[in-house]
Amino acid sequence: MKQLFFLILVLPLLAITPPNKEAKQRKVVEEYVHTLLNTDEEILNVYENEDIQQIFPSFKLTKTYTKKEINEIKESLLYIKQTLQGHRYKILNFEQADEKLNGEAIAPDRGDIYYIYDIDKKDVFFQASIIVDDDYKIISIALGMCDHPQRLCFLYL
Repeated sequence: MKQLFFLILVLPLLAITPPNKEAKQRKVVEEYVHTLLNTDEEILNVYENEDIQQIFPSFKLTKTYTKKEINEIKESLLYIKQTLQGHRYKILNFEQADEKLNGEAIAPDRGDIYYIYDIDKKDVFFQASIIVDDDYKIISIALGMCDHPQRLCFLYL
């Protein structure tokens, strides 16, 4: 009887697999890109922290931004939108991007990074890189290339 009880109730619980972290993070990135591409540019002209949070609820904002920082965020978002608009794209995790970039993908110091691969241009779009944490929130976005030395700049939200 105990064996039957074990087989009926306990064994199915052992077969349950935990949720796939990467799949959930990838879904967060996909929703971000989808929202970005389907939001009017006028709406993306955000000027307050609350506006950013309303447009992108997956952003984990941890501070209040200056007008200059908000303008940098706005310019970055508009650039990504204009670059990806009408293109087919694919979300790449670090390993996939590193393979496409011949070992030159950038690993973040926290969270997991996702890159956007422009299928039409056959190129990794660095400026659209996104970092997602274990709580499935976007904690950082790339703001573009910084100079001296030339490198990818991120804004930790």
